[in-house]
Amino acid sequence: MRKIIFSFIVIIGSLNQTFGQRLQEGQIQWDSEKRLSIEDFKIKMDDKNNDAVFSQFMISHEIGGFDFMRRNLNQTIENIFIGNASWIDTTKIANIKKQIDFQQMQFDLAEIHARKFRKRVLENKNKIIKGFDIINQINNNIMTEFSEYRLLLVKETEAGRNIKKIEEWKERISTELNDLDEFRYENKRKIKLKK
Repeated sequence: MRKIIFSFIVIIGSLNQTFGQRLQEGQIQWDSEKRLSIEDFKIKMDDKNNDAVFSQFMISHEIGGFDFMRRNLNQTIENIFIGNASWIDTTKIANIKKQIDFQQMQFDLAEIHARKFRKRVLENKNKIIKGFDIINQINNNIMTEFSEYRLLLVKETEAGRNIKKIEEWKERISTELNDLDEFRYENKRKIKLKK
């Protein structure tokens, strides 16, 4: 039985101001138009002791004390695939495209949670001036939710093998991304929160 492992890293704290503009080699910021491909997995291997696919993601944030004055906080939180820490064994997978699509679904799930993170930070932006404990609390809650959601995806889709469930999840993911559209990274317009 083939195991598929994925990982999710969260970096808390301040990053270089230009992080979002200069991704490091092998990193891909989530984009609705860009889909993961074999080339994005920088570690190619042929090792029967390892899993066939491993994806590494990172949600990073750079939130400062004066960010409470911003129109929105979308550009302070990024969702990134780390290709240099992700591998694929092209000799183990009968249908590589299906497995890469499954990894993309996980990246999309991470984007949903990055958008939820952006929304919750915006909802609590007035508390930022009092300290960053609120950011850490939101981050912890988002990570818990993401882990539960990701495990449900793996369980219900049988690690990407159940085509019917995959289609249901794709629809669910698409709906959630649309519902959180104003919290996409690219949106720089003022966001008016509903009360």
